[in-house]
Amino acid sequence: MQAQKTVDSEDMEELARYRDAINEVGDGFFVLDVERRFAEVNAELCRMFGRMPADFIGHTPFEFVSEAGRPLLREMMESIPSTERRRSRYEAVRADGSTFPILVRAVTHRDRAGVAQGSVGFVTDLSEIARAEQAIATSQEELAAILDNMQDTYYRADQSGILLRASKSVQRLLGYEEHEVLGRDVVNFYFQPEERKQFLGALHAGGGSVSHFETRLRHRDGREVLVSTNAHFVYDAAGSVIGVEGTARDVTDLHKAREESRLAAQVFRSATEAILITDPELAVISVNPAFADMLGLTGRDAIGRPLLAFALIDGGNAGERELRNAMLVRGQWSGEVWSRRRNGIGFPCWLSLSTVRDEKGVATHCVAILSDITERKATQARFEFLAHHDPLTLLPNRLLLRDRVEQSISRAERSQTAIAVLFLDLDNFKRVNDDFGHQTGDAVLREVGRRLLGCVRNTDTVCRHGGDEFVIALTDLNDPAYLPEIATKLKHELQLPMRMQGGEVRIECSIGVAVYPRDGRDHDALLAHADASMYAAKRRPDSQPLVPQDEA
Repeated sequence: MQAQKTVDSEDMEELARYRDAINEVGDGFFVLDVERRFAEVNAELCRMFGRMPADFIGHTPFEFVSEAGRPLLREMMESIPSTERRRSRYEAVRADGSTFPILVRAVTHRDRAGVAQGSVGFVTDLSEIARAEQAIATSQEELAAILDNMQDTYYRADQSGILLRASKSVQRLLGYEEHEVLGRDVVNFYFQPEERKQFLGALHAGGGSVSHFETRLRHRDGREVLVSTNAHFVYDAAGSVIGVEGTARDVTDLHKAREESRLAAQVFRSATEAILITDPELAVISVNPAFADMLGLTGRDAIGRPLLAFALIDGGNAGERELRNAMLVRGQWSGEVWSRRRNGIGFPCWLSLSTVRDEKGVATHCVAILSDITERKATQARFEFLAHHDPLTLLPNRLLLRDRVEQSISRAERSQTAIAVLFLDLDNFKRVNDDFGHQTGDAVLREVGRRLLGCVRNTDTVCRHGGDEFVIALTDLNDPAYLPEIATKLKHELQLPMRMQGGEVRIECSIGVAVYPRDGRDHDALLAHADASMYAAKRRPDSQPLVPQDEA
C-alpha cells in the first residue's frame, strides 16, 4: 500500500539525479504523490513562496492558493487520472500573506501499469507578465502624454565643465532653479562621476558631437534621472575647444515604456493563447505564434481575413450582429465559438474580444484572444453525465429516472397510453459478494445492466436504483397485457449463467410492476407501488412477477 501512495522509488531515484538541475531552473518544481500532497519541491518554488521545503512536504496545494482559485485547483486535481497534461493560472499566497499570479503546468505521473500515482509540474511567477498586461492597455496613452509635456533642457559649460547657461526647464529635469546650477561643475549633477568621462569620451569618438547619448543625472531629491542628450564641442576662432553645449531630455519614463513595450511584445509572442490584433472592422492585422500552433495556419494565411473566419459564432448572421453591436456599445464581447484547424478538425474555443481606443476615444484596433476549451468542455460533459448516471453501471440514476418518468406521464396524458414501472431486486446478491468478492459483484451488476438494456426498447429507461435494485420505465405502452411476458423475459435473461473471473455466477430476481394510471399518477406513487409489488412477489413461492390481474 505504501508503494501506491508515493511516487515509485525508482522514479524518485531518477528525480534525485536531476535534483541539482531542477534546483537551478528558473521555475518552481514540484511532485505530488498519490494522495495529491507535495512529495518534492525545488529551491526556486520555496523562494517564490517565501517558504521552507518543510512547509510544502506532506501538504496539499490548496494551502498555497487563494480562496478564489481553489475550485479550479480542485477540478485540476480531480482530473489527474484522466488528463495527462494540465495548465492553469492561480493567485498564489506567500508565507507573509501577500499574493501573486502563477502559471502551473503539470503532467500526470503513472506507474508501469499505467495507474496514476501523482503529478509532476512547474510553477512560473507571472508577476512581471501581469504588470505588463496591465501596462499594455495604458502604455500608448501614457507615452503620448509624456511626449506632449516634455521640453528639452538647454545647457552650456566651459572647457573645465563649469555651467555657464541653463534653460528654465532644468527645474523640471533636475529640480533646481536656473540660478542654482550656474557656476557649478557639471560633474556634480552626474549620478556617478565616471559617467561624465564616458560622455566626453563619446564626444571625442564622435568627432566632436553625439546624438541620443544616454547617461544618468542626479535629481535634487537624490533620485536617478536617465537623460538622452544631443551635444557638441564649442570651438573658439582658433579651433580650440572652449566648452560643450547641448540639450538634455528626461527619458526615464520613455526608457520604462520601451521596456514595457518590449515585454509586451515578448508576452504577445510567448502567450499560450492565440492572440489576434484586428482593425475596428475585425480584419486581422497580426497574430502571435500560438495562433499558428493552434490552427496550423501562418500569419500570412490570417492577415487581411475576417476574424470571424477563424471563430464561428453560434447563430450565424444573427450571432455576428449581436457581437458587433456589443463591440459598438460596450467595446467588448466574450463567448463560446467554434474554430477549425487546417486539417479540417473543428474544436470549441472561448473568444474574448476588446476594443482599443485612442486618446479621443476613437476605436483603432481590437484584441482577440482564442482559448481552446476542448478539455474544459469534455470535463464539463463528464461531470454532467455523472450527475445523472450511476458511476458503476453508467445507467441513468434516480434523478434522471424521475425526469424521464414525469415527461412520459405528460405524454401519456395526451396520447391516452400507459406507462409501466418495473422494480427489480436481485435475490441473494450478497452471496455473490461473499463467494466471489466485491470486484466480481460489481462486474455482475454491470452485466445485469447490460442484459436489461438488451431486453427493452431504446425509448425505455433502465435505472440502477441503488445496491442490487434496478428500475425499468416502459413508456408509451398501447397494451399492458404484454407486461407478464416482458417480466418473464427479463427474469429468463438474468437467469442465464454469467462467466466471471471467479467462476460461473447465476442470478435470480424478483420483479414488481406498477402501471400508470391505474397504480399511480406520478413518479413517486408508481415507484412505491412497484416496490411493494416486488416485495409481494419475493414472498410468493414461485417468485413470479406480481401484475394486476386485469392488466395481465
